Amino acid sequence: MQKFHGGHCERILWRSWVASTVVEFGFSCLVWFFIAFLYEALKFLRQQLHKRSAQKSAERMSMEVEARRAAHPPGCPQAPSPLPEIKGKTYGEHLFSSDHIIQSLLNVVQIIISYLLMLVFMNFNYWLCLSMILGLGFGYFCFGWIRHEGVNGTECCN
Repeated sequence: MQKFHGGHCERILWRSWVASTVVEFGFSCLVWFFIAFLYEALKFLRQQLHKRSAQKSAERMSMEVEARRAAHPPGCPQAPSPLPEIKGKTYGEHLFSSDHIIQSLLNVVQIIISYLLMLVFMNFNYWLCLSMILGLGFGYFCFGWIRHEGVNGTECCN
């Protein structure tokens, strides 16, 4: 069973990444601080892209409704009583839309970063662990309050 330990001589992820001096180890801690910070920034970016995509879709539908109402004013005898249903995107159109492809690629990057953070944490070096925790905390401090404005739900698995 692994125990938490200190020290600066540590192999980090790969055989070629060995921090054998205090300076190398400090630099490694800074790198993982920034990677953890970028993980939080990536979560924020993905949510903002999703929100922007939903807004664009709502605006498109609103413009289509207004265009149909303008083409068939309420007093017009040839106007259909209910507005015809607005055609949404098909599954294929949504699946291959640029917004969905970008979200999917960003999700893959986020998953890779999260597993790398987990693997480095499992070195059980408390300096590396602390640097990642502080990076995640600072990232949340910078982006978390923006992410949760007007959002109902939890942060689980985002």
